[in-house]
Amino acid sequence: MIKAFYIILIIYCALLLLLFIFQRSLIYFPTRFEEFYRDNSGPFERISVTSGDGITINSWITKGEPDKKTFVFFHGNAGNAEHRIPMMKVLTAAGHTVVLAEYRGYADNPGKPTESTLVSDAETLMAYLISLGTQQQDIILMGRSLGTGIATNLATKYDIAALILIAPYTSLVDIAANTYPYFPVRLLMKDKFDSKAIIGNVTSPILMLHGEMDTIIPLKFGKTLFESAPEPKKFITIPQADHNNLDMNAINRIVLEFIIDN
Repeated sequence: MIKAFYIILIIYCALLLLLFIFQRSLIYFPTRFEEFYRDNSGPFERISVTSGDGITINSWITKGEPDKKTFVFFHGNAGNAEHRIPMMKVLTAAGHTVVLAEYRGYADNPGKPTESTLVSDAETLMAYLISLGTQQQDIILMGRSLGTGIATNLATKYDIAALILIAPYTSLVDIAANTYPYFPVRLLMKDKFDSKAIIGNVTSPILMLHGEMDTIIPLKFGKTLFESAPEPKKFITIPQADHNNLDMNAINRIVLEFIIDN
């Protein structure tokens, strides 16, 4: 019995060490640049900004009408921003400027993603947009899944028109603890994305949308974040929807209605 206990303990510690070493590989799942999306990007074009540490980050933009809003979208942890181009048809058809923020290490961008670098790169992108003459109050920050943590962080620092969070979480640590309940992940994680701790500092209207059957970020985490958010705010549960089958066209129609009402 004692020998078996030590064998189990050694295996557990080995798994714990692997989780710690490879934790970012379990968070970020980038894919590289794909020619299909370049050839079918429609009105979108590439923009490049240089980060604080000298890395050039390429993102996407389509410019809308001068009197419309500018949507800045931060995608989830898998794929890349190009994959979201077809999901923005409702917003572009309405005449809005849409920026698809890309992450370092994704598509053809160099570097490795971490919480601090992604937030810093997002701030650089915001500074670039403002330098073009975009007013902060005309900017709508949108995030989906992982990107909700970035969008929420930015929303505490800028006087924006609205914050839209799709499948949001309280913190990445909470999600990891829910996924790996037998490991002390709260003590091990480097990238925490603690939206719950900062969302109270957001001053713009907030819209959250969450799939009822979400198995990646369970609905309870979105609702808990919503409870911590200040007014004005609105939460919409999408019936029968999981994490990866959310209809972004339908969601963006809801977003436009929310913007009009606020």
